[in-house]
Amino acid sequence: MGQASPVKKKVMTKAPEQVTELNRAMVETAMSLAQVALENADKLVRLQLETVREMLEENLKNAKALTDAKNPEQLAEFRAKVMEDSVEQATAYSRSVYDIAAKTQAEFGKIMEQRFAAFNRSMEQMVDDAAKSAPAGSEPALAAIRQTLAATSAMVDTLARTAKQFAEAADTNIKSAAAAAAKVAKGGTGKKRG
Repeated sequence: MGQASPVKKKVMTKAPEQVTELNRAMVETAMSLAQVALENADKLVRLQLETVREMLEENLKNAKALTDAKNPEQLAEFRAKVMEDSVEQATAYSRSVYDIAAKTQAEFGKIMEQRFAAFNRSMEQMVDDAAKSAPAGSEPALAAIRQTLAATSAMVDTLARTAKQFAEAADTNIKSAAAAAAKVAKGGTGKKRG
């Protein structure tokens, strides 16, 4: 039996290294995603604790103010003020939760885009290495693989742009809805009874 050519031997020994590198990169990506998830979960827990603390303080203040009301008109004004404050607090909380979620999604997207780009470069390198030792007549197959990689890369780029556009549109809509809710809440206490 004939010996493998030096080029084939180099490509054959490089394949396990490339697989090892891909595995290492996947582990690093998983760890990065886990780190982002933990950091943002921590932010969310802190937001929730702060919100509960503020709600308790507000409820204590409202209970005291309720006992100070002297007549039904003061009670009605107090009730309207509490409703306005509640809507504003709920809107602020929702906006904060949304901001944390949007930032988490953006960080995940960035990590995944970087990982895909690195994976794509690795695959292109593997195809280039394989081309060096490929038998004559395999050019069409290698060209097809390269086209597939290019098409996949273009598709991922399009999906990433679409996801960013969707996130921007959702962000605009949520901010508009929050502003409208706050405006409605403020409008409810501004009315005078006649």
